[in-house]
Amino acid sequence: MRSAGAALVLVAAGQGVASAAPPGPVLVELFTSQGCSSCPAADDFVRELPRLGLGPDRVVPLTFHVDYWDDLGWKDPFAAPAFTARQRDYALGRTLASPAGKDGISGLYTPQMIVDGRVHFSGARRDVALAEIARAAARSPEAELTAAAEAAPSEVRVRVQVRAVPPRADDPRVPAPGRAPGWVLRVALTARQEQTRVVRGENRGRVLTEVEVVRVLSPPLPVELSHGVGLAAGALDVTLPRPEALSWDAVHLVAFVQSTKDQRIVATTRVPISVHAPGSPSIP
Repeated sequence: MRSAGAALVLVAAGQGVASAAPPGPVLVELFTSQGCSSCPAADDFVRELPRLGLGPDRVVPLTFHVDYWDDLGWKDPFAAPAFTARQRDYALGRTLASPAGKDGISGLYTPQMIVDGRVHFSGARRDVALAEIARAAARSPEAELTAAAEAAPSEVRVRVQVRAVPPRADDPRVPAPGRAPGWVLRVALTARQEQTRVVRGENRGRVLTEVEVVRVLSPPLPVELSHGVGLAAGALDVTLPRPEALSWDAVHLVAFVQSTKDQRIVATTRVPISVHAPGSPSIP
């Protein structure tokens, strides 16, 4: 896995002018495990999102399989310490709210659903999930992402450009001087769908069908937010490996920008993939 070392600078266009940018899709993260008997209901809900009218133009899901269930009867083939670490970072950050601001479950648990890095709850609570997705979709956009990807046989190169959407003067997200949050860009590669026959553990005897299963997650890449004049400054290239046994037509790519201060997600996009043919022009 390789990435550019320089930070990408986001430049707000038209400082003080109301943005005409449409709201982008909401990022929904599900922390799950094949060893957890409560998780299939949440996985089923994620799989049904398009049928509920919540396709990738409105909701982009990422399913992270955690590894702390692996010693309890069934070793999840898609679990990784890095995905558990992401969930732990949320818990240690103590910035996640529960629905309606109420106190709720804390610490690491499955199935945990997180909407736009702001609110968490059991992923089996469909009514809560739909309400929080609607709440997130109603917020004013803070940034826009455009991205393209070019796949070679063993890896994919992703080029991301970001445009910061300028806040209004009365927007509460305008940081006080010297307190501007840091930002990072991350890119995830997911398997569109996986099917697993579980022979041990709490889900013994079940065939689990799961979608948008994260297989590769890039390191956090620094992004410097700048409220200046212009559209966008530069682009960032990220290279991810192709997981074995997955063809490029069986994967999705997702790019998102997240605050390092309060963990909120401010921009998300599904990235189209083109397969590079030998001798054809590539991303410059």
